[in-house]
Amino acid sequence: MVGGKGVHGVENAQALREALRTDTNEWIGLVWTPEHPHMEVPEAVPELLDAVKESRVKASAQELQKQNGQLRLGLLLLLAFLGYAGYEIVQFRKVFSPMGLLQDLIKSATPALGFLLFVMFFLLPWYEAKKRWREVRAWTVETMRDAGDLARFDVWLSWQKIYATKVLMGLIGLAGAVQVLTGKTDAAALIKGGEERWRLLTAPLLHGHILHFMMNALGLIYLGRRIEALARWPQVPIVFLFSAWIGGECSVHVGTGLSLGASGGLMGMLGFLLVFETRHAQLVPRKSRRRLIAAVLGTALIGIIGVRFIDNAAHAGGLIAGMLYAFVVFPRSESSVRPHATTVDRVVALLCFAVLVYALLLAARVMMAA
Repeated sequence: MVGGKGVHGVENAQALREALRTDTNEWIGLVWTPEHPHMEVPEAVPELLDAVKESRVKASAQELQKQNGQLRLGLLLLLAFLGYAGYEIVQFRKVFSPMGLLQDLIKSATPALGFLLFVMFFLLPWYEAKKRWREVRAWTVETMRDAGDLARFDVWLSWQKIYATKVLMGLIGLAGAVQVLTGKTDAAALIKGGEERWRLLTAPLLHGHILHFMMNALGLIYLGRRIEALARWPQVPIVFLFSAWIGGECSVHVGTGLSLGASGGLMGMLGFLLVFETRHAQLVPRKSRRRLIAAVLGTALIGIIGVRFIDNAAHAGGLIAGMLYAFVVFPRSESSVRPHATTVDRVVALLCFAVLVYALLLAARVMMAA
């Protein structure tokens, strides 16, 4: 057995089944039995179906129980958030009326922010835990095969190197450090309706607050790893920069105020994967591709809820840009072999990194001079 605690051996198949039955933390990633020539994920070994299902049902039930508690906490926090917003509104209203209070709550940004946080950090995790619990309880030999394909892909993906993604993450992290040191983020943010086109380069490296940064960082690591593993590393800077630029172009022509964040580029990476994996269907299990569709739908829901805080124009523009790029550059293939990076790909990727370094230096200079 290979897992988060190292490599361990057991005496026989029965001992392996017992180990899997108690593996409610799912740390056993790979197993080997004499009947199979190489190590496999437990879900892909039919002889272990009952033991794996038992442990996964226990693990998913524990996670669902945890998320039920988190959801109740989230509801209490949401009610407290709404109560505080109502209290603030009442303090400023000269004449109190229930209808007037409701109208002010709808107009206020505070309730929308509270509901947005509730959906992102409490409701969606609970929904995922609920879906996982129902799924593993219904496992059969056939559906277990699909689960095995998905688990095998996830393990393989976790082993892939992500050098380009780490470089991109480092550039964004350095921009964040300059933001913290100077406190002059607005000096390099994108101005909607403005004429300073250089801001299309600097704004994607900046973030509004630490939560904004952390959420985008998690998205970048996941999407970047997937792109590097499937389409090779040059596509990470190319897709990010192209999508962020198109998303910025869409943003600058919609609405007023300031816009910043890597979300346009990240949505482009998501759109790229949607098209690439559809056109290279042999590379990725179907259930794994469905995760990307769920991510798009979840982002759209969050965008609707947080329309006052989220630049949906940049999101939509970046998503479409990434999809178009993948559609034009990568033809449909029935092969299970990943495409190779060409010399042109590498040169263009290095140029994109050079542009991003220039954008970082430009943003730093502008914020330090403000």
